[in-house]
Amino acid sequence: MFIYNQMLRQRIFRFFASPGRSKEKPRRFERARCPAQAEAVRHEIILAVRYGLRLVRLAGASERLFVGLPGLARYNISRTKGISLVAVVIVMLIVSTLALLMASFMSSGNISAITDMQAEQALYIASAGMECYLELLEADSDWSTPPTVFTNQIFGAGTFTITYANQTADSIDITSTGKVIGWDGNSVQRVIVQHVTKEAGAGTAFSDFAIFYGGGDGTIESEIKKEQTITGDIFVKGNLDIGKNCTITGNVSATGSITVGSGTNISGSTTPNATQPANQPTLTTTYYDSLITTASGQPAGNRTFEAEAISGTVYINGNVTIKDYINGSGTIVATGSVDIKSNVDIGSNITIISDGSLLMRINGTVGKSVFFYSSSDIELKAGIVLGSGAGSGEGVVLLSPGDIKLGDNTTLTGFIFGDDVEIGENLTLTGNLGGNRLDTLDEGAVIIKNNAKVNYGSINGFNSNAAITITTSLWQETL
Repeated sequence: MFIYNQMLRQRIFRFFASPGRSKEKPRRFERARCPAQAEAVRHEIILAVRYGLRLVRLAGASERLFVGLPGLARYNISRTKGISLVAVVIVMLIVSTLALLMASFMSSGNISAITDMQAEQALYIASAGMECYLELLEADSDWSTPPTVFTNQIFGAGTFTITYANQTADSIDITSTGKVIGWDGNSVQRVIVQHVTKEAGAGTAFSDFAIFYGGGDGTIESEIKKEQTITGDIFVKGNLDIGKNCTITGNVSATGSITVGSGTNISGSTTPNATQPANQPTLTTTYYDSLITTASGQPAGNRTFEAEAISGTVYINGNVTIKDYINGSGTIVATGSVDIKSNVDIGSNITIISDGSLLMRINGTVGKSVFFYSSSDIELKAGIVLGSGAGSGEGVVLLSPGDIKLGDNTTLTGFIFGDDVEIGENLTLTGNLGGNRLDTLDEGAVIIKNNAKVNYGSINGFNSNAAITITTSLWQETL
């Protein structure tokens, strides 16, 4: 700084002390007597502007700068100082404006980049939420009552929320909203929508078999006695003993050994030590337990139904006896046992639920779309006809977490599912036999597999666990 001051002082000194200047009549600074002197003036002005910024810093010392210089009384110092200051101010304004613009552009660029990144995060989070809910749908057999949705579920740097609409048993519209809290405290969100459908019963399911028993530990030996006529595949978890003179149109497999009697013809493959070909269905009793609990809240007492029409739900805190017939369209729920006497006619669209044993005695008839459930066990005596003439979805269902036993000469259109199942002689079945374990299928049965007689997905608490194929379509992003 000292050297700079000295140089500047020397320049100004040389200007004012140049030879030939008249002391009597000073001339104006901007009017030189010759071209060379004019060029020197112009050069000095340029230098003054160039060093103007530094002069501003030295403004406080500018008066001291000129002290002792020759010709100071003749020179208009305030005028030269004004010219330099104006130039400096202009330069500073330009530089300041450019600096502000650059800062603004840089700030806007950074904000835009952060916002774009957060928007991408929100989209990925929404996609993750969609995939998570699709997993739940894949495990659900009936989408008319969809799985529980997620609300503000934390995932990574944000959250996702799932909603649904237009749900049916086999299709649904899913909306997933991904949200990320922005740098300024505001949320950035992306919303995606997909239409989802499933192929009901896709893959191999228990209902693809005439006889399917895939429960237990696989140590049981199931016996299919002689002279059976079975149309459909057979699978047993355990060992299987097939009697003589049977005709089986289909494949036979078991996780253990298979013994086939003389004269028996199996049209398909016979596979011992096989891998289980389909998932075992499961039964959850929560729905039925709730109804029985409601019945237990009624005044205690047994009841007999005889030649009655029922409607709605009738709760009995006790045992039930049925005589002659019942019809109408209703449900009986009993905390005790149910005893259906001989030769009783159970009309169509009747549901009977008991916490105790459910017994139907000989020679009765049961109409279409009838449902029997027992928390304990079900036993049907000889000569009962169930679901005669039932069409698609109209078959009879016998369902229990306990054992089921059918007497001789039973005719059934529908579906059986229990823990241990025992079948008497001369069963005639159009539908499916299922459960955890098959004890005995006595001789003379005629079984035709038909998985259209019952809508398995409509059975409360029953999960076929069939593998399903989910198809997504109409992906779109919405506001």
